[in-house]
Amino acid sequence: MDTRFTRQEGAQYWHCTGTGEASIVCTGLAHREPPTNVTPRTTFHCFSATKPVTALAVLRLVAEGGIELDAPLTTYLPDIPYRNGATVRQVLSHQAGLPNPVPLSWVHADDDPGFDESAFLDRVLRTHRTCAVPGRRTRYSNVGFLLLGRLIEVVAGRPYAEFVRERIVDTVRCDDSGTGAYLGFDIPRNGHATGYTHRWSGLGLFISLLPDPAHLRSNEGAWIRYRPFHLNGAAYGGLKGNVVGWAPLLTALATRDRRLLPSGLYDAFFAPQTLTSGVSSGHALSWFTGSHAGHEYVCHAGGGPGYGAEIRIYPVLRAASALLTNTTIVRDARLLDRLDEHWLSSLR
Repeated sequence: MDTRFTRQEGAQYWHCTGTGEASIVCTGLAHREPPTNVTPRTTFHCFSATKPVTALAVLRLVAEGGIELDAPLTTYLPDIPYRNGATVRQVLSHQAGLPNPVPLSWVHADDDPGFDESAFLDRVLRTHRTCAVPGRRTRYSNVGFLLLGRLIEVVAGRPYAEFVRERIVDTVRCDDSGTGAYLGFDIPRNGHATGYTHRWSGLGLFISLLPDPAHLRSNEGAWIRYRPFHLNGAAYGGLKGNVVGWAPLLTALATRDRRLLPSGLYDAFFAPQTLTSGVSSGHALSWFTGSHAGHEYVCHAGGGPGYGAEIRIYPVLRAASALLTNTTIVRDARLLDRLDEHWLSSLR
């Protein structure tokens, strides 16, 4: 892993094979001033790696009979402006034809007491009202997952983050002070890595030109440093955590733990989804699909200011892996292809 990240860039990597063998590797710095090494307890922003957790929350409600995957989203959210008949399944698999505005300004400081997520979503829906015919093509949409967060709240009758904590995180013990595991929506008071972007990279130069109304950025040597912040929407990218916290959840999903879902819904969760033309969409329910070294997987990356993440499950192998870093990643780089190679090669 050290060849992908410099000694200044912090990262955690975890994997678990289908036989239960697991390992964690940590490298680099959680903070540059004062220099503090990444440990297994260090936490990071996970950004869009949150989306499969939101999908899992929806599927938990499907299992309980509260949601039907092939019902129109407007069955549950009749006041939204998108009247194209898109189903819950199509929203989950990014083929609902929903808009995806650039979310560069969708952030607020951790110490901002006035942020109202419901009001934020209402503003987004008023501003971005157009949609396309569902099922014709893949169109990644953060708005879709903001709406799924509201769907969960309407059907479950409680806040999205509370439902995820009680019905997912606590079920498989992703938050355990004894082991240092953490997966949640708050930023831990101690041990959370500072996020950085290299100032002299193309991305760093671009970011430096953007407005910063929340005053999140400052310069630290060759790096842009971010003070604690949240994305404006827990359901599309709000999780923070460490690989110790992700490990019990990803292991439970890879081994089809029935505390989370019945067997048939795991099939639905991981199955590649097709467009109405019959062509593969490149997605499962929230996941991207792929294959590496002859092994099929589902994965999701998360990237944004100061951090990057990727989680992956190999359903046939019943194996999983995760990567978290405090350096800015803004594309689906499939970094786990390289990192997983060392243990996948032993299976050939």
